[in-house]
Amino acid sequence: MNIEKLLEGIDYIDKNIGNDRDIEGISSNSREIKENYIFLAIKGLEFDGHKFIGSAIENGASTIVYTNKDIDFRGGINYIRVDDSRIALAQISNKLSNYPSKKLRMIGVTGTNGKTTTANMISFILTKLGDSCGNIGTDGADLIYKTIATEHTTPEITDINNILIEANKLNLKNIVMETSSHGLYLKRCFGIDYDYGVFTNLSPEHMDFHKDMENYFKAKMILIQNCKKAIINKDDDYGKKALKLVKNPISISINEESDFRALDIKKIDEGLSFKIKGINFKLKRFGIYDIYNALCAIAIASDLGYRLEDIADVLKDFKGVKSRLEFIENDLAINIVVDFAHTSTAFENIYRVLPKDKDIYAVYGISGDRTVEIREAIGEISAKYGVFSVITVDDPKFDTFENISNDIVRGIKKRNGKYKIIENRKDAIKYAIKSAKKGDFVLCLGKGEENFLKLKANIKTHYYEKDTIREVLKEI
Repeated sequence: MNIEKLLEGIDYIDKNIGNDRDIEGISSNSREIKENYIFLAIKGLEFDGHKFIGSAIENGASTIVYTNKDIDFRGGINYIRVDDSRIALAQISNKLSNYPSKKLRMIGVTGTNGKTTTANMISFILTKLGDSCGNIGTDGADLIYKTIATEHTTPEITDINNILIEANKLNLKNIVMETSSHGLYLKRCFGIDYDYGVFTNLSPEHMDFHKDMENYFKAKMILIQNCKKAIINKDDDYGKKALKLVKNPISISINEESDFRALDIKKIDEGLSFKIKGINFKLKRFGIYDIYNALCAIAIASDLGYRLEDIADVLKDFKGVKSRLEFIENDLAINIVVDFAHTSTAFENIYRVLPKDKDIYAVYGISGDRTVEIREAIGEISAKYGVFSVITVDDPKFDTFENISNDIVRGIKKRNGKYKIIENRKDAIKYAIKSAKKGDFVLCLGKGEENFLKLKANIKTHYYEKDTIREVLKEI
């Protein structure tokens, strides 16, 4: 596709055409540029892509898309000025890839907590019912027959389109995506044709980025207000607000009347049981919050025409998601649990389902981009439930471990909680395991399936929680 054909239907301010070569691809990363690629210069949160235009041309870029007025033109290069570089990236990528989202049933899942589990439940149920469903999210892209690593929970639009092209090649019918507030605000999902949007809940998170809860909520609503059908948690305060913003939403709840309400909830040996419209469901999970996740998945499958009886039959075999309340086998008779929890709500959801007659040690830190309020809240909630906090490192990034730890401790002291600070994460895990008695719980929180620590800025150092736990168990 040449540049003139490509620009049809693309929003741009002006153009300076220097060649008519066919466009082979597009990227906003100059290092990924190849011969006859478009380089899209984005002024981002940390870097200004305009500074890398020269490198992109040296790597083979035939076209530069930019926003800054003052750049130097080189002969033989196309220059396209746009108002919004992220919208331009999405529009061009969608057109170059022939709009792959339109050939799939697209399901977006957003909210503070529960996105990964909800997305996995949707994918599991639909696939088991014969309606093949791939999954893009925190743990990468799972296309049933192929897995693809991703950089972000919600990848860049160019990466999303490449994944969707693969999904079409594999003849998948559905794709469920975790759609983060960052991804939505930064227009990584712009132009994706969402059939369903799911809103799980909202609690304080990413305040460094969004500044306040209203902005955070508005970012989430980009999905909910731009999908064909919205599934919304009516029990959540922000869910109630969301219900007023869309036409004909599908509501889910436990506490209030809704389209899909879980009743007669009971704890059983295998996990939980509940009823929806008189149909019995069983879930091999132990947290009430998992029922909310299940309700969202059930609502979509039911809306697609599947019988509740058939949905219940397959859901009973769902075993959960890696590193979401995942128990690590050991010979010490200690309950060692790995979970990705990194908000006060997520911590509380775990604490409240654990036995009250056992000691609980929580090994955690908090990312450097979380606000002081979030750090204190997580420390306070840990102390509230009588948890012994082993404070350790977790992606300090541009902050320091000392600052983050001090903020957590202030929260713990509000409730006179117990804690110990051990910066090295492996040593912290070892301390907790050695301190625990038979039947006690050691919760390793925050890292989940991530395979890195960001000890300085955004530089990744290899680290994998479950491998570290197994190393510790061998040494004890």
